[in-house]
Amino acid sequence: MITVKFFGLISVDSNIRQLLVKEGTVRQVLNEVIESCPDISEQQLTQVIMFVNKQHISGNKRFSVLLRDGDELALLSPASGG
Repeated sequence: MITVKFFGLISVDSNIRQLLVKEGTVRQVLNEVIESCPDISEQQLTQVIMFVNKQHISGNKRFSVLLRDGDELALLSPASGG
């Protein structure tokens, strides 16, 4: 199983801190998150800052990263302010 951890506003707004999902690419895992958490939109997930096993991943290729059993995907809402 993959552990998906939520931080920042995405965690607060959806009232979730962690979710266990099956193995797959980041895109497949995010699709499973959307199915399991209707309060989280696809748009929110495309804007989050992502870490796989505490390493930052970015760019469009991040969605094709393969997650295996025991991996952790951390999703952090982008900060904004002024």
